[in-house]
Amino acid sequence: MIDFRYHLVSIVAVFLALAIGLVIGSTALRGLVVANLNKAVAHDAKANHTLYLYNRQLSTRIGADDAFARAAETRLLGGLLAGERVVLVLAPGTDSSTVNGIAAALSDAGATVTGQVVLSAQFFDTGVVTEQQLQSTVNALKPLGVPVPKSTPDPQIAGQQAAAQIIAAAIVNKDGLTMTQQQSHQILTGFGDAGFLQVKGVNGGTALVGQATLAVVVVPGTVQPAKTAEPFNLALVSLAQDLQEAGNGALLAGNLKGSGPRSAIDAVRSGAAGVKLTTVDDADTATGQIIVAQALRELLMPNATPTAYGVRPGRVPSPAPSPSPSASAWPSATRSPRPHPSGKKSAK
Repeated sequence: MIDFRYHLVSIVAVFLALAIGLVIGSTALRGLVVANLNKAVAHDAKANHTLYLYNRQLSTRIGADDAFARAAETRLLGGLLAGERVVLVLAPGTDSSTVNGIAAALSDAGATVTGQVVLSAQFFDTGVVTEQQLQSTVNALKPLGVPVPKSTPDPQIAGQQAAAQIIAAAIVNKDGLTMTQQQSHQILTGFGDAGFLQVKGVNGGTALVGQATLAVVVVPGTVQPAKTAEPFNLALVSLAQDLQEAGNGALLAGNLKGSGPRSAIDAVRSGAAGVKLTTVDDADTATGQIIVAQALRELLMPNATPTAYGVRPGRVPSPAPSPSPSASAWPSATRSPRPHPSGKKSAK
């Protein structure tokens, strides 16, 4: 019979041999491992520096392109929307510099901006109480005998759709007035008093300057949380669809950050919204703001086709050049460029 001490000595010998092997192996390989790690770190540092320089170069190029677009904006847009009236419809959380830039571009294109209709977060609440409140507000304000657009019904945003139909009829029209100025004001005031929207007129006013012929719906500056994104986007897209039907054209515009996955623009572009609308995903840039005005002009053309403009994958960079209404629409060379939305001076 083998003594237990023999087993103990054998086990100790095995672990001792293992320890000695680890020490010898690590000592022999340490230099090679450290050398390889140092080489990998140096390679990554060089790659990061190259990418940093390339990123800085791209930023400089984008800045130069933006300055060029601002300097050329009045010539690119002069008279393009002469005689048209455009209303801005803002979702909650829009980027103010984007909104100001779009408004300035529309003005440079010769359009009259009738004001802003700012939707509240409450408008997009799909809870039972809010849905009932929207429906009751619609029933109290819906003008008799006035045609309203008919979007495809969706049960989860029934209240928003009913409200959107008469809001659209109140703020835009095609060739003639669809309702009186008093009716329009009463509708917007009613929804405002109920907490669903706010009207910002020109020069600090609280009323729109009449009905518009075109509309720009500006999406939030950031995308919605996953839990609320779908109903929010459907409600906003439904309103844009009603504005398109009630007027001569409407589009969705927003900054690049707010136009990504889970945004209303992405819902239209991907087909998830089931609606075809023109969209612009880089309206926070001078180029994108110019495209907003050009895209509205395209919508006035016979057989206009909704198009996704911008810089994200699958987007069209810009509309095809459209002729100005008349040669006299071109501005003189002495016209001063519009101010930068952020308050900076435009490049000359």
